[in-house]
Amino acid sequence: MELEFEKTRRQHIIDLLQLKSWSVYELAKELDVEVNTVVNDLEHIKRSISFPYKMNIFPPECTNCGFKFKDRSKFTKPSRCPRCKGERIIPLMVKIDFVKSTKRQ
Repeated sequence: MELEFEKTRRQHIIDLLQLKSWSVYELAKELDVEVNTVVNDLEHIKRSISFPYKMNIFPPECTNCGFKFKDRSKFTKPSRCPRCKGERIIPLMVKIDFVKSTKRQ
């Protein structure tokens, strides 16, 4: 008889991130939890994820002028663009990819 264990919320987030790119807000809605909970989970996953997996983070982008927030380390959406002061910002997207080994055998 095999025991089936329920996955933790973080394990479930990892599974979702392997399927496609998600924003923090989409994950919070999918999991029915607060955004801050997802942010904390993503910060933990980012620190703990290891080879052969890699967390890819796609920075937020202003829809008005195209400015990309490349140096932003927070998972939440910035309130406004520093270039044009616009508030229509595409949120940061996160995805986990499987990385193939680059070693030749």
